[in-house]
Amino acid sequence: MNRENPTVSIIIPSHNRSSSLRRALDALHSQTYPIDLMEVIVVADSCIDDTLAMLQDYKAPFKLHAIEITCRSASMARNTGAASATGELLLFLDDDIEALPPLVESHVRAHRERPGSAVMGPYPPKLQGATRFFDVEVRSWWEDKFYQMSQPAHRFTYEDLLSGNLSLDAELFARLDGFDSAFGNCGGEDYEFGIRLLKANVPFAIAAEAVGYHYEHETNNLDRSFRRCRQEGRSDILIGQRHPELRPTLHVKDYEIPYSLADKILVTVAFFWPAAVDWLALGMRKSLDLLESLRMRGTWRWLRAKLRGYWYLRGVIDELKTRSAISSFMQGGPARADLAGHEIEIDLQQGWEAAEGLIDAERPAGVYLYYGKLTVGYIFPQAGAEPLRGAHLRSILALHLAQELARAIAVNGMPHMAETIAEQPLIAFENYELAIK
Repeated sequence: MNRENPTVSIIIPSHNRSSSLRRALDALHSQTYPIDLMEVIVVADSCIDDTLAMLQDYKAPFKLHAIEITCRSASMARNTGAASATGELLLFLDDDIEALPPLVESHVRAHRERPGSAVMGPYPPKLQGATRFFDVEVRSWWEDKFYQMSQPAHRFTYEDLLSGNLSLDAELFARLDGFDSAFGNCGGEDYEFGIRLLKANVPFAIAAEAVGYHYEHETNNLDRSFRRCRQEGRSDILIGQRHPELRPTLHVKDYEIPYSLADKILVTVAFFWPAAVDWLALGMRKSLDLLESLRMRGTWRWLRAKLRGYWYLRGVIDELKTRSAISSFMQGGPARADLAGHEIEIDLQQGWEAAEGLIDAERPAGVYLYYGKLTVGYIFPQAGAEPLRGAHLRSILALHLAQELARAIAVNGMPHMAETIAEQPLIAFENYELAIK
């Protein structure tokens, strides 16, 4: 692959969103990356609007190919586009994303700096001052998601694999057999692909300047979000069936043995009389509009969370059919999600540089931490997460083990440093190397 100036195939799956697709194509005219190194492949999936006619008449400065399929499956649409691509780099874009000019060039730069990575660009929602509770919640979620993923100490998991603005080597995509087409139209194919990428030791990376504005709000609403929750329930079952080690981490576990009496009743009735509970949920959905009109944000959030949980359960029911099947599903995986992987021991008394260097060299799943002969703690393996990097260490200590480390340092004769770590761990860890010298 030509790392300096690779050819890039931009793959856009689309279903009945001609105007959004046109906007996405128009945005690609202004890319700072050489146009002659780009091709755009639109996979029109089961379109009955004017998408195909628009594509036929569209005047593009880049190579534009249109492929028509009828499967209503995002995974199959992306795979179809990838199979026809000639580029060395595949860049998947959703049809409701307006790419800023540096988007393609930023993806290429990220691959140049971190070869072999799965690179994602931010695509925050374009809400244009919307104040509905739902719009604010969506905007907050996406902004926090991309902020967390951009932090050097962020530990990537499979749930960070977002296919709306994603690039990777074409050879790597083919070697991993692309997205799992069995997910069909229930979603979750990006998460499942993320699991396989992590298992293949493919690093994740963020190209901070590869920004595209997300216009999904034009068709996004509460009702659609609840349909997605139902799809998530179905896709989690499929993920657990393909990757049993992840079953203890899936939300399905919350319905195996519900915590409260109300939840137990809800699960029982949902399995034996789902139509009645669906009717009740639809009635409660109307209450959300009333709560918003009364500006009761806290109650609105609580009720929305309950409805999201119910529709997730309905997706689980769609796949498993019976309540006993939930127990069988959960028992088919490990008892805990931290039972696996390479583990190492680290003596923090040797300093940050040594500790972080060892983690980077070993890339363990878990770490036993000591300070001299004293135990500080244990970083548990995390199913579905990347192996540990040295950059993860300080934030994990600050968030979870600051008190334990402070006690160990105090015992070793540095009470002032111990007090600082206990009270201001993030600041203290920046000066930790000086303290132990």
